[in-house]
Amino acid sequence: MSDSTLTAAAALDAIDEGVLVQDSETQVVYANRAAGELLGLDRDQLRGRSELPTPCECLSESGETLPDRWPGVDALRTGRPQRPRVMGLPRPDGRVRWVRVSARPIGRSVLTSLLDVTALRRAEADAATLALRLGNGKEKEKGNGNGQKAGTGVLSPREHQVVELLASGSTGEQVAEQLGISPATVRVHVRNATGKLGANTRTQAVAIAVARGEVAAP
Repeated sequence: MSDSTLTAAAALDAIDEGVLVQDSETQVVYANRAAGELLGLDRDQLRGRSELPTPCECLSESGETLPDRWPGVDALRTGRPQRPRVMGLPRPDGRVRWVRVSARPIGRSVLTSLLDVTALRRAEADAATLALRLGNGKEKEKGNGNGQKAGTGVLSPREHQVVELLASGSTGEQVAEQLGISPATVRVHVRNATGKLGANTRTQAVAIAVARGEVAAP
């Protein structure tokens, strides 16, 4: 094995994104460290396999249900790259690990990449639950005759600006630059907005603000 090959293999093992290469018969000919960890299999167990663990759920990135099939199969069949799909992979402990999977044909082989999105999925689920809870609270408030308007925003104008910029994909430092304030001030506004929205994290706060209609969806 050449030095360049060894260097490339070491680089692939250093990244957190899983990489699989399958031949024309869908047999695994290469798997990096992250791929083995995400699939719950040793790389030696993966090598030569033609079937990957069956997902418990397979969704498009927009949430549409897809057949429980790995995209590498479709990439080999059509000869075209496959759009990313989100797959739930059952673990031995009964939990589910969510992985964003995409596949691209390379000659008569196919390269599949796997990115762990479990934390993001859980945050989205928590945010949806919180948004529903807040929405129910607003409905009760609307009918209790106290004169308050349902759906009234809870964020201050500056907090609204900060959260809306975060929702558009800006980082905290970028928000500070765009608004002409310090990163520390941005963190204060984020902390206040998170508390007002009943969220636990910045991600949840943004999701709840979007669900409530306080900021525009990205």
